[in-house]
Amino acid sequence: LIIIMLGSNDMKPWIHGNPVAAKQGMQRLIDIIRGHDYPFDWPAPQILLVSPPAVSSTDNAEFNEMFAGGDDASKRLAAQYSALADDAGCGFFDAGSVATTTPLDGVHLDAENTRYVGRALAPLVRVMLEL
Repeated sequence: LIIIMLGSNDMKPWIHGNPVAAKQGMQRLIDIIRGHDYPFDWPAPQILLVSPPAVSSTDNAEFNEMFAGGDDASKRLAAQYSALADDAGCGFFDAGSVATTTPLDGVHLDAENTRYVGRALAPLVRVMLEL
């Protein structure tokens, strides 16, 4: 099982980030994982796409500028990733349903929110791995 949680940094305006472009990048990662030549005829691993919590505002002026407009765009990631997961036959989880980004930078998770995501993912991982 490969778990991928990416997308917040894709919301930076100078890379012209938007949820559709992030979804396309995620599709490319799925293609790479599934197209890899695994040894011993092992099957490609299952994939779990995790949409990160939305970018939030922060008192850090540099990060606010760095992600200007990214907060609204990042709120649309979950819908894009969910649709992609359905189309590609992957698992999906919206980490924003259980966690928020730290007010220190508005992008990353603190320890507490990382635990929330881990605890929420554990049952889904067990089901996907048939444990």
